[in-house]
Parts: sequence; structure tokens; C-alpha cells
Amino acid sequence: MDLMKKAGIITHYNVHNHGAHLQLYALSKTLQELGYDAKALQFSKNYDFMGGPEIAKKYNVSIRSIPLYLRYLKKNGLKRTLYNVKKRKLLAAFRVQKQLVGEYYSKARDLDAVVIGSDEIFSIEAGPNPWYYGIGVPCKKQISYAASFGPTTVSMVEEHNVRGMIAAGLQGLRAISVRDGNSAEIVKSLVGDEPAIVCDPVLLYDFSNEISEEKMASFRKAHPEKYCIVYSYDDHLNEDGNVQAIRAYARKQGWKVYSVAYFHKWCDKNVQVAPLDAFQWFRGAEAVFTDTFHGTVLSLVTGTQFVSKVSGNGNKLDFLLRQYGVAEREADGFERLEEIMGAPIDYEAVGNRIAEIRGESMEFLRNALKSLT
Repeated sequence: MDLMKKAGIITHYNVHNHGAHLQLYALSKTLQELGYDAKALQFSKNYDFMGGPEIAKKYNVSIRSIPLYLRYLKKNGLKRTLYNVKKRKLLAAFRVQKQLVGEYYSKARDLDAVVIGSDEIFSIEAGPNPWYYGIGVPCKKQISYAASFGPTTVSMVEEHNVRGMIAAGLQGLRAISVRDGNSAEIVKSLVGDEPAIVCDPVLLYDFSNEISEEKMASFRKAHPEKYCIVYSYDDHLNEDGNVQAIRAYARKQGWKVYSVAYFHKWCDKNVQVAPLDAFQWFRGAEAVFTDTFHGTVLSLVTGTQFVSKVSGNGNKLDFLLRQYGVAEREADGFERLEEIMGAPIDYEAVGNRIAEIRGESMEFLRNALKSLT
């Protein structure tokens, strides 16, 4: 039996976000199937473009974070605070249980490969983090898989004077792939080459076991009620228009409104869920109302009817909807739920599209890894 090679993954591995954890899990499992023991490489993120040291206290939890979290408690209330404390512990336990995180990036001396991505790892929104582009990582065998610049634009790159750094990092990669058109355009602008566009790891990896007939029968027995899901960051979708539209539509259908993985006090229930269990909650839902990339991805994977509100994340979410032939599920708000939900998604066509892009993406990843040997 061949010994497994060792790979490091550079991605957002410890954010307060189920989608980020699922894409890391999916990429690590896919790389494992391809012969690599793959774990995320740790790093200390720079937040200079988001407010510097004060914002860093929010994400790098220590005794210095206490004043910030006391202000959070005062502003958001006890229920939301306790929900997010429990969520943080749940996500941390998932990382440990699935052995997703490895050593610190600059100490990783014996790597056979480094895979940069997925998620918004190319984004400069937080600050200049050179290792996002492979700079300073002690391994020359580097590729990117489904990396995204997120809200970053070429003008932002120029404004923050990081063009040279990013271009140098990208030019050092053996193979480059991104997951959306905006990211592809930025790569081409910086290095002159067209990168491959591949699918997010949550679409790449086969999660069908998580929504098997056996698991779903058990889930529906435990949750026999009809419900829809709101999947959105705590501070989003709380405007009166969105709330009233979703609640009115759900009431007309006889559904409960559940917020899954995030806290929304206006929902009937706020469900605390482990990352892999999210698949069953989505599969069991009558519909999903979201404004996030991975909320849309989870809906596509589970074959659930959904509506996606596109706002500041249009660079990636609008592209995703068009890529899988469901652009009609895009909305500026949720006032048109009757109209949009009145035309069900053709999931046979979507499934064919997922299979096609998954095959192309796996071919890219296999060939990119072979180029490192």
C-alpha cells in the first residue's frame, strides 16, 4: 500500500461559518481520495483593511476580547450571545473531530503539495495576507482550487497597492483555478492567463450519504413538522420587508420558519446544528430563503427549492446561479416569493449540470496535482 502524501490547505479554517467548515471538510476528503493526507495550515490573519487591532480582538479570542464581547452582549442580547458561544464550541469540536487543522503555515517543512482555496481566500477585504497567495509558505509545489476574490475588484487591488504582491504569488502557482467569473477576470488582469473555473468543494465532494433515505427517514420522524429555512448571517435579512414577506408566505403555506446555523429572533426557532447535519435540515425543508453563497450551494446539493437574495456578494452568488441554470431564483428581496416559488426548479437538469462541472473540476484537480510530482 502506497504511503499517503502530505498536503496543506490554505483557507479560512476557523471562521464562524458552517459553509467555510464544509468546504474545508469536502476538499480535505477529496484530497484524501487522491492520496493526500490534507489539513488546513494555521495562520494569524491581518485585519488592517477592516479596522486593524480592534477588529482583530473580535476574531482572535483572548482576554483582550472581553470588552468587545461585553458590548456585543449589550447590543444583541443574551439569547443571541449564548447561541453564538455554543456555535463557536460546536464548530471548534467539528474541526478537532474531523482532524481538519494541521501545523502553522511557516513551520510546514515536509509538504508534498499546498492547495490554496476554496472560499474567499484571495480576497483582500481583511488586509494584506501574503500566504493567501502562497508567499512565505515553505513549499514550492502549490496550486489553487476554487479560490475566490469575493468582493475584491481590480480597482481595490490597485487602491491598496497590493498588485505586485498578489501577482507574484499567483505567478508562483503551478496551476490556478477559481470558482467565479470575477475572480477569473482578476487573475487574468494580474498574470495574463485565464484560470480554470471549477466548482466549490461542497459541490465537488459527494455528500449523498448525508441525505440517504435511511438518514432522512430518521430525521423526518424526529422532525415531522413542515418548515422553511432562513439561512443568513445574524445581521442580515432582519429588515421589515424581508421578515414580513417570508413570514406571510410561510404562514400561507402552513410552514414554520426556522433559522439554521444563524440567529434570527423573528424566526419560530433558531436551530443549532453541526456542519454535516445541515444537509438533513436542508433536505427536509420545504424551501430555503438565503442571501449566502453556501446557503445556495446547500440547496442545490440537497435538491431543495430556494430563493437567493443577491446583494453585496453578487460577484460570486450571481455567477453561481447562472452557472447552474437557476438564475430565475435570484431576487432583490423576498416580495416576489409567490411568483418565484410558483415555478419549481428542474432538479434533473441541475443534477446533470452538477455532474458535468464536478467531472471537469475533478479532472483539473487530478492534473494539477500530477503536475507537482
